[in-house]
Amino acid sequence: MKKTELSSSEAKVIPTAATIDPNRFGELLKVIEGLHKYNVLTYTVNRDQELYDLIVKKATDIMNTHIGSLMLFDDNAMKLKIVAARGLPQKVIKTSSLKPGEGIAGKVFQSRKPIFCEDIEFDERFKRKSRVKYSSKSFVAVPLKVKGRVVGVLNVNNRKTREPFTAEGMKILTLIADEAAMTIENRRLLRSIEKAYMDTIATLAKMLDERMPSTRGHSRRVAELSSELAKRMGLSEERYQLIKRAALIHDIGKIGIQDNVLLKPRALNAVERKIIQNHPRIGSEIVDRVEFFNIFVPIIAFHHEWFNGEGYPMGLSGAQIPLGARIVAVCDAWDAMISERAYRDPLTKPEAAAELTRASGSQFDPEVVKEFLKMLKKKTRKTPSLSCYE
Repeated sequence: MKKTELSSSEAKVIPTAATIDPNRFGELLKVIEGLHKYNVLTYTVNRDQELYDLIVKKATDIMNTHIGSLMLFDDNAMKLKIVAARGLPQKVIKTSSLKPGEGIAGKVFQSRKPIFCEDIEFDERFKRKSRVKYSSKSFVAVPLKVKGRVVGVLNVNNRKTREPFTAEGMKILTLIADEAAMTIENRRLLRSIEKAYMDTIATLAKMLDERMPSTRGHSRRVAELSSELAKRMGLSEERYQLIKRAALIHDIGKIGIQDNVLLKPRALNAVERKIIQNHPRIGSEIVDRVEFFNIFVPIIAFHHEWFNGEGYPMGLSGAQIPLGARIVAVCDAWDAMISERAYRDPLTKPEAAAELTRASGSQFDPEVVKEFLKMLKKKTRKTPSLSCYE
């Protein structure tokens, strides 16, 4: 009989650099570094699938195999499911799920120990009465562990050389699985933190809506427009999602403005305008206190800067103003112009479009205005009954 599941003493051995072939150690380090870059560096975008695919690709590359899969435990279904694979039919990927203890991966998950098989046809654990022949005779399956908890299983089989795996191969795959598990868990924790913070910010935005009924929904509309415009302008998903989130709280600093100014039913005088102009600074100070949100500071702080340098709070001009802030500035002005205020009637959409054109190059980035107006016209063509120029 071929080598079976690791004994309890063997399973407790932690692979180290000294136990790995020096020629393969450098390659392994590159794999681990590649996984590490998906840790806290990319938390602002949901790249889970990209990460899962990377784990399988790197594992199969370094193990020189045709087939590999990553299975994660679904707490709701109480089953292991394939989240990424290489060399497997799509039907298998979509339909495969295992309960703990079921199948090879299920056994690895339940026992919390790797399974290393040199030849499945001669291994007593996997023998079948039908004497079935396997195209993939040698395989390794290792658990993904995080703080003693198993979150999934990483499997590889069918080496390109047709040679069986070795104990060293199991150790290498275990190192990859450990790094993968840590990265996956860190991203889960970051998403949990992100949700908690976004819930807090949403609550603050709701409080601002309730305090200022006349502008209810303004931030949400600006966020949607800003995201759509940023995407149209060719920005990456990471950047347009960041802009969307920042736009959602771009006016959060108004929480710190006294009611007699913020809720005044008439146009503001010069002194009151100076007071209201503090809201970008107040808002940026609020979010800067939380490390998770300080990436939003440039948009919150500078969305009232003018392209010609005559805006506030710092008098930045042109490219000195972050692109995200220039995008939010146009979307913010548009929504404000077409919305009713206590001290004025809303502009019609043609009037608001004309105002954006008039202020292009002075208050607003002309390129952003041009793309925004194109976006509105495209919306008009798609939904003429909801014309942006009605």
